[in-house]
Amino acid sequence: MSDNSLDIVIGAGSAIGRALIENWSRKGAQPILAVARSVDSLAAVEPLRVQTLQCDYSEAALAALATQLQEQSADIRRLVICNGVLQGEGYRPERALNQVKTSAMERVFEINTFLPMRMLASLSPVLKRSAAPRIAVLSARVGSIGDNGLGGWYSYRGSKAALNMMLRCAALEMRRVNPAAKIMAYHPGTVDTPLSQPFQASVSAAKLFSPARAAAALDKVLNGFEVEGDLAYLDWQGQPIPW
Repeated sequence: MSDNSLDIVIGAGSAIGRALIENWSRKGAQPILAVARSVDSLAAVEPLRVQTLQCDYSEAALAALATQLQEQSADIRRLVICNGVLQGEGYRPERALNQVKTSAMERVFEINTFLPMRMLASLSPVLKRSAAPRIAVLSARVGSIGDNGLGGWYSYRGSKAALNMMLRCAALEMRRVNPAAKIMAYHPGTVDTPLSQPFQASVSAAKLFSPARAAAALDKVLNGFEVEGDLAYLDWQGQPIPW
């Protein structure tokens, strides 16, 4: 481990992001950079272990972050991207074709697909030079084409399936420039967060995870998965999900 080793959580203001930071800071392996649109919810994190950075996720802001990390010769050990959206003001998961709207699709794809890929693209020079970075991007089981037996949720399913494809491309590229890098599309299960709240009625208590439990599972899978030059698509148990 180098003196410049660093863990990064992007989307650190989310429930899973905050819980993961708390999990890592207790273990104290290396410094943590917590990146979020607003750092107000991160006020209680351990300041000696965690540096917070407010970021609007624009291309300029992400480029500035990458430049800062390059100047510091940062060695990224773990990178987790937690950003995601299921519904918002004026739109919900579509249950039928006549509910599909361009404005909703653009919003969902922007946050679930395009934003994580811009983050990886911006950080790629740092990841290429890091010793053995482990990268997890929150995807979803419903992004699986092979596992889709119900239909519906057009924008959300499509955005996660597109994310998986782009992550696979990134993994293949990374194999050429840094074979020690490992990338994972990760399904955290159903976590008790604002994102899943409207859809929890059909989820049993045993399958509804607290953010702390979800973070512990993510930490375990992230530290244990093995991929050689391809993308891992894994659930919270470390089990592969069909493409």
